[in-house]
Amino acid sequence: MRHSNYRLGTILLSVAMLAMACSGPGAGQTGGNQGAGGEQRNGGTLRIATLGSLPTILHPYPQAEHYSDQLVNEGAVMGAGLINLDDNTLEFGADQNYVMATGLPTISADGRTFTFTLRSDIKWSDGKPITSADFLYAWQNASKEENNWVGFDDVDHFESFATPDARTIVVTLKDRFARFVAMSYAAGIGPVPRQVWEGKPWYDPQANPEITKPTVVNGPWMPKDFSTEHHTYQRNPNWWGKQPNIDQIDFVSASPDTTLELLRTGQVEWAMNFPPSQFQTAKSLANANVFNWTSASGLYRVLLFNLQRPQLRDKRVREALSRAINRADFVQFEENLAQPQLGLLPASNTKWLNENVEHYDFDVNRAKQLLPDAGYRLDGKGALRDGSGTQLNLEIIYPTTSQPRQRGATYIQQQWKQLGVDVSVTGLEANAFFAKYGRQKDFDVAMGSYGGGTPDPIVLESQVKTDGQQNSDGYSNPRVDQLLLQGIVEQDDTRRKAIYDELQKIVTDDLPFFNLITVQSITAIDKKVAGASPSKGDNMLTANNMQILDWSIKQ
Repeated sequence: MRHSNYRLGTILLSVAMLAMACSGPGAGQTGGNQGAGGEQRNGGTLRIATLGSLPTILHPYPQAEHYSDQLVNEGAVMGAGLINLDDNTLEFGADQNYVMATGLPTISADGRTFTFTLRSDIKWSDGKPITSADFLYAWQNASKEENNWVGFDDVDHFESFATPDARTIVVTLKDRFARFVAMSYAAGIGPVPRQVWEGKPWYDPQANPEITKPTVVNGPWMPKDFSTEHHTYQRNPNWWGKQPNIDQIDFVSASPDTTLELLRTGQVEWAMNFPPSQFQTAKSLANANVFNWTSASGLYRVLLFNLQRPQLRDKRVREALSRAINRADFVQFEENLAQPQLGLLPASNTKWLNENVEHYDFDVNRAKQLLPDAGYRLDGKGALRDGSGTQLNLEIIYPTTSQPRQRGATYIQQQWKQLGVDVSVTGLEANAFFAKYGRQKDFDVAMGSYGGGTPDPIVLESQVKTDGQQNSDGYSNPRVDQLLLQGIVEQDDTRRKAIYDELQKIVTDDLPFFNLITVQSITAIDKKVAGASPSKGDNMLTANNMQILDWSIKQ
């Protein structure tokens, strides 16, 4: 099971588009092949098979229980952002093909106030202009703690949100943050169409049908039909950005067993996600282009040591255990759709990764040398014992929902037994697994998995800060905490890189966890779809300011 390292990335940078997408066809409007300028288009329908259930709640500011990757996907189809993040450069921009601001915001001298100017041509699908009042209405409701928006903790950094005129939005943050972080916060509120929301409760699907069947959109496509199996979006005739080639997008709910079959038989043009075990099957499809790539914020596997356990407090023990593991062997557990991760960040995050850190390369002989230095000796039966004669025993836990982590745990068990360690492996139901190592911190070693979120190095905070939300191993280093405080406010990227380089070296030297592999993103698209290609992001639908606008379908 995958979870994000840091809310900043998964919430603000994803929900920013969703929050601007209270979608749906306006009264008296129809779909069709005509663009905003009246030109004829014949783009056809893109049908997308996606694993799992389709969202039943399409609230632009969802509560945690309703927030999902699929909701973000549909939100991207329905709405645009104030600014955009380039997946390849990891820089913010204001691509006029898709964003609502005329450019990047002006920033005050103290780095706390961000002033956005809205484009004059942006409008809702019912033809009414989008103004700053729509953003203010959204802020007034989303910023209420009782409304329980999943991104509330992030916008709690706002000191004020002002709209001095119809085209101006002024966001002032409580503190000075690094430019990337501050920009993410400041651009995190999008508009809600007051003309259809006012007078309705903010979060009551029974009394407010906009929550389940929205009727106004500000994105390229707008909702047409909903069922438990299909969600259909048609071209928005009042879309103000770059006109898409594709007329209609259908999301189709699929199971792991049916996703590729739907693509093979031509029932969909895109199998957005499917199990890695089916990758070779996907490659064998004559009608499909299959993509695999390593995202800058992709999924990665981590071996977590509980530093509160006496037998794991000595770094020499942790290093011995790490050097007994060959990262390259873990690639096979991901159907060879992975690569060894030698640092704290994926290798594709070239902007922020410090490559000049200790790799702890596979070296069983070195591992065996370290253990005597830590006070352990092999007895006559090959068992590793400390000075009191107690054998070193460890339990590795993993979630039973993850076959790769199960296989990895078994592999590690065999490797460590070669050192004389008594190792047991325990699989737990996903919720029980996260409770045991996350909340209770009652474990020896855990097969962790992180990913998603922002490519910014602030993603490391929750994992390595003394009181970090995902610091399950009990790691604490005052210098690391100090560097985190510096990194979150430093305005100059060169100096900021030096801060995070030092942080990555210190954490790697301390070895509270051992990074294993980065897992590749995979997807399969019918060959008649032109223009599709991956970037450093992990989602081709939302990649690089909706490149899907340029996609076309051969008729």
